[in-house]
Amino acid sequence: MLTHGATVVTSMPRRRCSAYVSTAHALAALVLLGSALAVSAEPIARPPAPAAGHTPAAARTITPIPIPEIAQRAEQVTTLLRPGQAPDSSESDDAGLELADAADRIRKRHVSTTEALASSPSANALANLADSWQAMRSRLVALNDKLTRRATLAQQRVDQIETMRATWAATRASAVDAAVPPSVLEQIDATLAAIAAARKNAEAGLAHVLALQDRAVKEIARCDEPLASIARAGSGLDGPVLARDALPIWSHEAGTLMSDDVGQRLREAVRDMVERIRDYMAGEIARLPLQIVLFALTFVVIRSARRRARLSADKQPSEAAAAQVFELPWSSALIVTLIPTGWIYPQPPRVVISAVSVLVLLPAVRIVRRLASPAIVPAVYALAAFFVVDRVRDVCSVIPVLEQWVFVIEMVCGIVFLALAVRSERLLKARGDEVALGWRRAIVAVLSAQAFLLVAAVFAGMCGYMRLARLLGNAVLISDYAALVLYAGVRISEGLVAYALRAAPLRDLLIVQRHRPLVQRRLTVTVRWLSVGAWAYFALDGLGVVGPISSVGARLLGARYVRGSVSVSLADAAVFALTVWGVFVVSSFVRFVLDEEVYPRVRLPRGTAYAQATIVRYVILVIGFVLAVAALGIDLNRLTIVAGALGVGVGIGLQSVVANFVSGLIVLLERRLHVGDVVQLEALEGRIREIGIRASTIRTWDGAEVIVPNAALTSERVTNWTLSDTLRRVTLDVGVAYSADPPHVLDILRSVAAAHPKALPDPPPLALCTGFGESALKFQLRVWTRVDDAESFLSGLAIAVHGALRAAKIEIPFPQRDVHIRNGEGVAVSCAPARPPFREVACGGGQPA
Repeated sequence: MLTHGATVVTSMPRRRCSAYVSTAHALAALVLLGSALAVSAEPIARPPAPAAGHTPAAARTITPIPIPEIAQRAEQVTTLLRPGQAPDSSESDDAGLELADAADRIRKRHVSTTEALASSPSANALANLADSWQAMRSRLVALNDKLTRRATLAQQRVDQIETMRATWAATRASAVDAAVPPSVLEQIDATLAAIAAARKNAEAGLAHVLALQDRAVKEIARCDEPLASIARAGSGLDGPVLARDALPIWSHEAGTLMSDDVGQRLREAVRDMVERIRDYMAGEIARLPLQIVLFALTFVVIRSARRRARLSADKQPSEAAAAQVFELPWSSALIVTLIPTGWIYPQPPRVVISAVSVLVLLPAVRIVRRLASPAIVPAVYALAAFFVVDRVRDVCSVIPVLEQWVFVIEMVCGIVFLALAVRSERLLKARGDEVALGWRRAIVAVLSAQAFLLVAAVFAGMCGYMRLARLLGNAVLISDYAALVLYAGVRISEGLVAYALRAAPLRDLLIVQRHRPLVQRRLTVTVRWLSVGAWAYFALDGLGVVGPISSVGARLLGARYVRGSVSVSLADAAVFALTVWGVFVVSSFVRFVLDEEVYPRVRLPRGTAYAQATIVRYVILVIGFVLAVAALGIDLNRLTIVAGALGVGVGIGLQSVVANFVSGLIVLLERRLHVGDVVQLEALEGRIREIGIRASTIRTWDGAEVIVPNAALTSERVTNWTLSDTLRRVTLDVGVAYSADPPHVLDILRSVAAAHPKALPDPPPLALCTGFGESALKFQLRVWTRVDDAESFLSGLAIAVHGALRAAKIEIPFPQRDVHIRNGEGVAVSCAPARPPFREVACGGGQPA
């Protein structure tokens, strides 16, 4: 109703449109008269001032036509004055017929509207009446705009002809002064006569268009009067829900309100709805191809998906569910096309929304019947029937008593069906004692609650509390209808998602190839949550609490805390929190896309991808934080000043944190240390797992994760085993007996190293004789291998060398020492050399100790 009131207010200036036009014409006449007086003072002859009501065309200097060009210019004037160059008068005739038809319809609709307002109409009936009058007014406004453009063109035509007349009048005066031949004067006079005739026709056409425009403005004013009456009646209905707004159904007065021409009024209501739909679609015909293209594309995609699903032998569960949806391509395409009607067409009237809701019902029922359990198919049919009956009740709203009866009968049928559904074992059980729907108690509770609401709606409707009755009945019906349609839409969306991720070009994405189950699960969950939100909105709208909730939420979000120069509202805080959360989500998503999709397709130096991804994440977080602070309402200039003032204190108090942060950026930018590098920092050795903002994580070979400040990585000496490559040299020291042949030993060492599978051929193994030991000849075997294989390779290499030397019967000596001890008599006693693992034998006096 408020919308209609606003429409009345905005239409008021159009009522004074003809007054404004008359005033403009008077001002134009005054200006034209002044211009004519000024021109008459010049020596050259000037045309007389044009009549009042025309735009001054002689405001500029009129130059006579040169005598030699008179014949040529006369031919041009003849061409310009042809009937085909003037505006088509048939358009004015069509506009007149349309205005006559609109006036007749407005007169008849005035009578029916007066009768409807006198019979205590419902809010729904008032809304339909307002939509009807608003559609009529919109057509008249569009016609008035067309007439305005037509009048502008006619006025320009009159001004053009007036300029031509003044020019040829000045030319005749100049020709008379020049004593031109009579034939030239005759041609000039003929041209002036043609111009005068054309001017008369143009002025008549302009007057006719202005008269039509005046009639259109008056008809618009006639539409505003019933709209204002409907708005007043609607404001009278706004009251408490428990207030009685109709007569009890058994009262005698209710029967008297039932008019004798019920059939005629119902036929008029249906015809009016059809006309409103036709007129609205005629005005929005340019948007219809968009919906047709959407239907065609959806149908082609679903048909292609069905063909592929049928050819797929090993269907996964998601593909099997999608295949069921694809078996109904027409129904699926219709639902996908009709659901976004409210977004495709701007501000559709209620009758268009009702028609679309009925059209989408049939394909939704077909899809749910195929996908859902057979146990709930009767419930789906019953819901569809109730919704169709409810649309019939909308038609009956022109007769409030008839609508009241239809509503009560509809609710009683709904109660009977819900009672049978609660007691029906076939509905709650598929076969035997097997529960088909699951959560039987929850289903029974929901059905019982809906039955209770319908019982309350029946009693309220019978007693005359129709506002309360409609509220309860619509809450049940709208929520169930929304659940039905959204369920079908969700299943179609899930099927399309499953198909899209398995078809080109999405299947070629590395993200889809590596994480298709995750992507499909996330998209499916998103669609389901959106559908839950949409269902909650429709359910609350059916209860009529969307408006109050929105107003209360707006007041809560508008609550502002003011303390000195600080002023923060809950809306600002909510925007700040949402911005921060969104920034973290976006940064994580961007990093995920870079790591999984972008970097694997390009060749970058080692560590560059991690460094770039980390820096991009920092940049997004910083920008997001700045945007969040700006959304909070804090002046960024003041924030800059405060940040500069606190910078010194923060730099002194948190200098270690700042130093570690800067060191982390240096590590990322220099790219001398990367994630995955094997490093050694004094006694700490392991692999870098993460380079964070303040510190890095190194996992040692013992399995411990050590947190190392980033400053230590830039200020201390760090050994990086994998900076330029992942190769590492392994050194094995070997000692053999002095009796062995050194070249032979070198050959054995080289052959053993070359035969090992983890030894790298380039650089080749190197065997060296490094010197003479106390007990053995010293050899060293140097072999290159991978860093990850270094320890296991050294162990295996030592075992292989030992086996090869033993097979060649080359002794690996143990440390030995000869000890000579003299007794007290000067006799030398020799002791055998000590052999490990025995201790050295001490000798004395010729006897073992």
